[in-house]
Order: sequence, then structure tokens, then C-alpha cells
Amino acid sequence: MQNVRFFRSLFLLSTILLIVIVLHVVGAFGFIEGPVTKLFYKGSGVLYAVHLSQGEKSISTSLTGEELRNAYITLQEMYTKQVVDRSEMIQLQQENQNLVRQLQFFSDKQLTYYTGRVTGKQIDPFESTVLLYFEHADDTIPLGSPAITQGGIFVGIVVAVERSTVTVRLLDDGRTKVGAALLNEEKTIGIAEGGFGKSIRMNFIPQNEKVVAGDIVVTSGLTPEVPYGLPIGTVEAVEKEPYEPFQSAVLSPLATPNSLQILSIIVDTSQT
Repeated sequence: MQNVRFFRSLFLLSTILLIVIVLHVVGAFGFIEGPVTKLFYKGSGVLYAVHLSQGEKSISTSLTGEELRNAYITLQEMYTKQVVDRSEMIQLQQENQNLVRQLQFFSDKQLTYYTGRVTGKQIDPFESTVLLYFEHADDTIPLGSPAITQGGIFVGIVVAVERSTVTVRLLDDGRTKVGAALLNEEKTIGIAEGGFGKSIRMNFIPQNEKVVAGDIVVTSGLTPEVPYGLPIGTVEAVEKEPYEPFQSAVLSPLATPNSLQILSIIVDTSQT
């Protein structure tokens, strides 16, 4: 008997609930829901109370939902502007440091050079180049000119000049080959080549030369247009086979393609 009453009550409640939902959907309760909603909306103002502390003073105020929303949007805009401003400041600081170090490199050398900002990059497993803009570049910058970054670090060679656009093929590009030398007792020479991911190889090192990890590698001066002594990187590992005439060294470059922002092109004064 009790089960019958329970199921009757459950059926009755379900029926009433279904009727209420249907009436709400068709808007039959609009004359009641409107005033009740406004009443609760006005009473909910206490949920948006804001407490501010300024030293020993404490300020309390209440905001409507719209005021709170506008305040949030304003704060978000201020935060975004601060992030953008800080980003620009950091970039300017980095570029300024780069320029200062490049000027220091050229200060005691009789070299002609042009300095410009990187305007485009093509960095992938098959091609590694950057673009720079120089006015009248086709009249002043010859093909084969070396590109350096801060501290005189060698990063690539000019391979194309079209009006004011200069294309520099970076050292890690598989098509780049430049004469290199180790700053060791033997003054070992070889060829620095790209095409090995982030690493660079120095090939054609005579088998009898002593090469150890940590040795510094610079340009050898044997590549046309590229002067001696531009830093390239350091030896990371040595690959040596007993019956081969040459050994190879895996190099760790001093500058990575993603870090390049401002470059200087060294120009041979005899051709300008």
C-alpha cells in the first residue's frame, strides 16, 4: 500500500514539474518572473563589493555587474598595453646591446661595413636565410660579403642582392661553405659547412692535426671576401677514423638563427 502511495506522489510531482517547465517555456510565468528577477538583481549588489587598501586606509564600494565588467575590461586593456610596452623596451635594449658590441668590434679595424635590421627569415631543414634592407644595396654590397652579429660573430654570406634587399645565407644552411681555422698550436684549417641541423661541421681537417673539444673556430681568410678571424663557434666533438686522410669536428655555433635581429655586412673596400 505504501509503495502505491509513493509512486502516486512521484507521478503527481513529476506531472506538476513538467507542467511548470512547459508554462515557463511558453512564457506563461512572465508576469511573475520579471519582477522577481529584478528584485534579486537589485539585491545581488552586495555580491560585488570591492575592498581596497591604501596604506592604513581601507575603502569599500559596491559595483553593479555592468560596472564590474567595464572595470575588468579596462584593467585587461591596461595590462595588455603594459605587456606590449615592456616587450618593445626589451627588444630595444637587446638591439642596443647588439649595436654597441658591433661598434666595438669595428672600432679598431679598418673595415667598411653596413648595418641593418633583419626584415625576414627563412629557417627550416632545407633553407636558412635572412633578408636585410639597405638603400642602394645593389650598388654597394657585393655577393660573397660576410655577415656578422654582435662581437663580430660570423653568421653567413650574401648570396643575392636585388635593389635594396640583401639575402644572407646563414652558416647552418647546407649550401654554405667557408674556410675555417682552429685557434690551436697547429693553426689547423678546414671547411666549415652547414646542413647538420643546429650543428655545423668543420671538414677536411688533416688526420695528423690535434683537435680537442673546446677549441675555438674562426674564419680562415681563405674564402674570398671573408676576412680572417671572425668567430664561428667551438669544437663540440671530434670524429676521426684511423684510415681516413681527414677528420671532422662538430661545432657549436656562437650565434643561432633565431637570435639574429641586427646584422652588419662587411664590404671589401677594394670593390666599393
